[in-house]
Amino acid sequence: MEASEQLGHRIWGILQKKVFKCKEYPRGETSTLESLLRRNLRLASKPFKKKKSVADMSKKKQLALATRQKIIASLAQQSTHWLLKIVHAKDLSEPELQSVLDIFRQVLSDFFNNKKSQLKLAFMKEVFQRQPWIGRDLFQFLLDECGSAKYEFRRVSSLELVEVVLRSLVSSKGAEEENAAAMFLRDRMSSLSDLVGKLVVNMPKKQAWRAQVRKFCGYIFKVITTHNLIKKFLKTLSKDSYDPCASQLGDLFLSLKKQIEASKE
Repeated sequence: MEASEQLGHRIWGILQKKVFKCKEYPRGETSTLESLLRRNLRLASKPFKKKKSVADMSKKKQLALATRQKIIASLAQQSTHWLLKIVHAKDLSEPELQSVLDIFRQVLSDFFNNKKSQLKLAFMKEVFQRQPWIGRDLFQFLLDECGSAKYEFRRVSSLELVEVVLRSLVSSKGAEEENAAAMFLRDRMSSLSDLVGKLVVNMPKKQAWRAQVRKFCGYIFKVITTHNLIKKFLKTLSKDSYDPCASQLGDLFLSLKKQIEASKE
């Protein structure tokens, strides 16, 4: 056990130094790249199978098993980042890029609908931060999935992914970038307001989760205020969501209405 564990750590070290940090990328067919990406994402989100005999294992063996599983997941995550660097470096066609995005849609769909999925939010957040184009192209998908997530804890925790995409979008300071961000948000305002409405109507029972929802909504309101989209947001927000927004979010929501009323004076 110890010898194989040492070998695993050694191989892991070689991969990090000789492959993942290498500035030159291998050439290959896009189909091969997609296949590898799909496999690594599946490994990164694959539930760990508990062996029936695990209860009979010594603590040392249980620790070794857990360590090995963590190494596999970490290797899959690092491999994914490396493969995405290759994707970014290659001049892929639109259909090829869509194939890459479809792989992420499948993995994220499983994350939202399968409570056994081991996909780590921190990993996906890092993917979106390193490759902003992926998060932006999946933004509509994220809004839809968050709003209809099967499990409450998935719906609440995944709000972090939506926020990461928004932060990458609004971080640019140039006038052209700001206009592009405003247009991006305007085109998706109906879905964004729909998500906010669903969150407040189905406010979580756990206090910590309610706090997360309020924090997320507060950030959304800040973004739409910055980009002069309050009126658009309120217009697309369903009437059934107005009272829940007022009662659950209080001044966070009421301040939006006050700003619109003040602008009319």
